[in-house]
Amino acid sequence: MSLRPARAVWLIVMLAAPVHPGTPEETLQRALVRLRAESGNLSRYACVETVERQYFQPREDKAAACTAAPNRAGPLEAVDRLRLEVTFSSGHEIYSWPGATRFDSRDVSEIIREGPIATGSFGTHLQGIFDNPGVRFEFAGERQEGARRLLEYRFTVPLETSRYHVHAGSFNEVIPYRGTFRLKADTLELDQLTFQAEPPPGAASMCALDAELDYSPVPAHGDLLLAARGQLRIGFQSGRQTNNVTTFAACREYTANSEVVFAEAPPESTAAPAASRAPQVGLPIGLPVTLEFTAPIDSATAAAGDPVEAKVVQPVRRAGSADTLIPAGAAVHGRLTRVERHLLPEPYFLFAMSFNRLDWDGASHRFAARLDANAELMRRLGANGLEEEGGGLRHWSVGILLFPSGRDRWVVPAGYKSKWMTLAVRPRP
Repeated sequence: MSLRPARAVWLIVMLAAPVHPGTPEETLQRALVRLRAESGNLSRYACVETVERQYFQPREDKAAACTAAPNRAGPLEAVDRLRLEVTFSSGHEIYSWPGATRFDSRDVSEIIREGPIATGSFGTHLQGIFDNPGVRFEFAGERQEGARRLLEYRFTVPLETSRYHVHAGSFNEVIPYRGTFRLKADTLELDQLTFQAEPPPGAASMCALDAELDYSPVPAHGDLLLAARGQLRIGFQSGRQTNNVTTFAACREYTANSEVVFAEAPPESTAAPAASRAPQVGLPIGLPVTLEFTAPIDSATAAAGDPVEAKVVQPVRRAGSADTLIPAGAAVHGRLTRVERHLLPEPYFLFAMSFNRLDWDGASHRFAARLDANAELMRRLGANGLEEEGGGLRHWSVGILLFPSGRDRWVVPAGYKSKWMTLAVRPRP
């Protein structure tokens, strides 16, 4: 009778033992084999990447920003959101606007021209750390989190082998970094990856940069290793801080007949219909055109990169001519270029967009127009620098809508009208 309790205890101990016994170095080698195989699968997938960015004003103690800790940030000044489609090819992350017909060959810093942006969360970090012979590893110990037993390792990525690309303002370089990663002891699955710039890239006026990526299985894609959530924090010598939170969704696997196509020039906002034999419209500069949104734009969900659609309210004609260049009801297509909520010094919402295509009677036509922000409203809100800030607003064919409000959310309703001015457009050959 006395043997039964002892046997029960022995069974419990066996069940709690690791599935992969061995030295920490042997365990690491088995994990690296798995991680390299999983990161090699990334080129078969494309996902929608959403980045929400927070901008904090300096604290009185500017040195606090150099800790890059969220609880040491100053007052929240503004937030924005952007959305891209991302895949992995030849050791690099490549991007496009969501719904575009092809991926863009340009660097992401040429697509997103304002605010801090960094590559790596989709796949570059995985290959840059776990499939990089120049990286040094060191076992850091075990830890228990509830029922989970975790193995922790340190790593260092020197500059000469780093693939980590950071863009902030005029700074656009590869940087060295170091950090830790945790493995689930029973399966050797990657649980979390954290790292810090080493040393901080002072050329960008940064004094701290760190990131944290949490990993979990992707439903319906068991062989896809993907961060469920990534966070990038940057502290600047000015005392300002930024915080980027990246998530992924709508992942799809390429079939045997699929291929990644690169664009030599920026892709059109959305896939255009097949060219029609109808004569293509050429537009002069300076014709007024009133546009009406066909769907609402919600600051709680909208992001730069999302498609936006409107329709022409009244026929567009040349001055003194009865000939209609654009009929009423023509559909206009484009993309949001900025979606922002500002809290300081005055609260307001900003939506910027660019249109590039007209559709009517089964034909597709080029289109470009501009909508200037209300100059008096800009001055009142302290947003005078909008015309100079950010690459998106340096483009001529952009419209800016401002809505003063202290609310947490703003919805531009379907049916909202705005008056634009056409830009010169040559007809498609």
